Amino acid sequence: MNFKKHPEYLKMEPKKQEMVSLLADTLTGKNLTEALPFLVQWKKQMQNEGLSFTPEENQILTNLFMEQMTPAQRKQYEFLKPFIKN
Repeated sequence: MNFKKHPEYLKMEPKKQEMVSLLADTLTGKNLTEALPFLVQWKKQMQNEGLSFTPEENQILTNLFMEQMTPAQRKQYEFLKPFIKN
């Protein structure tokens, strides 16, 4: 599924869409341990720009990204999830 066509993604403000696309493009082909430093940097950039996602948007994004993960990536995500939460 291409998340950029998802109705909930399309409802987000343009800057949030840009940040989600940046995250998705950067994480493509990386396992989560390789992506962790970028996730930290991305989160700081979000904070610096005064952007945050609603709980609903966070859940939608998680679901969209999970759909695109391999089973091994999902397992890694479940392990790392407590460390990357707010």
